[in-house]
Amino acid sequence: MSRTVKRVIVGVDGSAGSVAALKQGAQEAARHDAALCPVLAWMPPGGEAADALFPAPADIRAHWEARARRALTKTCESALGAEPFNRRVAPMLIRAEPGPALVASARHDTDMLVLGAGSHGLWHRFLHGSVSRHCLRHARGPVMVVHPDETDARDARGAARAPRRHPPVVVPVGPTDTWIRSTDPGRED
Repeated sequence: MSRTVKRVIVGVDGSAGSVAALKQGAQEAARHDAALCPVLAWMPPGGEAADALFPAPADIRAHWEARARRALTKTCESALGAEPFNRRVAPMLIRAEPGPALVASARHDTDMLVLGAGSHGLWHRFLHGSVSRHCLRHARGPVMVVHPDETDARDARGAARAPRRHPPVVVPVGPTDTWIRSTDPGRED
């Protein structure tokens, strides 16, 4: 696994967790002198299967994409500010499931993937799965999971939420990672 980071891919969705992730991603990009790539993956309401069975008119599809683009822009402005950012920033809008889209975007071992922690409830995770869990399982490079801080602790409606106080967690992945478990019950690791 390469220790050089050339791109920092940040999953954004407009949530407090994704704003915190983008702020942390910007710091990581500056630290590594890497490009910053905020990625918003979106799906039609009801998912791709519903859209395949009952295709939406072109103007409705354009509305969905414009809404996703506004969410990406708003998240970038919230995290990075409205003035131009002094690093290379390449926002991407992808129509796909978020987990696979983020893993595909961070396809090189020189890409770092930064995600916000658990912005959706249990019901959403039950129906759609956990994006961060998918990325931790399938990413080629390091993955950082960031919890929102007090300034970012607002949900999509703007209502205040209780912040979680957790430091970012970086999980390096690759062939060099091994977990050794002792089989000797008297031995402590």
